[in-house]
Amino acid sequence: MPFRLSLFRAVEGLGPLSTWEREHREPLGSRDEVKAALERVLGELRWTESSGLLFGSGSFDREENAFEISLFGQPDETLMDISVYSRPPAIRTIMSGLGLNYCYAQESGELLFPFKAGDRWPGPAR
Repeated sequence: MPFRLSLFRAVEGLGPLSTWEREHREPLGSRDEVKAALERVLGELRWTESSGLLFGSGSFDREENAFEISLFGQPDETLMDISVYSRPPAIRTIMSGLGLNYCYAQESGELLFPFKAGDRWPGPAR
């Protein structure tokens, strides 16, 4: 899995986050609200907290460690995105369940399209 991905909601057609001149992401709710929404969509998750950062992981489609999620902020702080490390199937589930429409690869600055991908990301870093 080659990408640390930022999942968020914004008006369609904006292009990659790195090209924006101003903030367009829509608030997703407080960190605790986003955590609860993720648990509703993905089931039981393993969470650890360190210095106000919340890290979650869990199984998906019979794969034990299928994804890693990072929620940056205090429990009542409003989040604008969710940081995820995973293959397309879990990303599609998160995006559909939370009504998100952008999947941004943080390292490359590219938009990815998990609904057009198969079970693995294309390219050499599968």
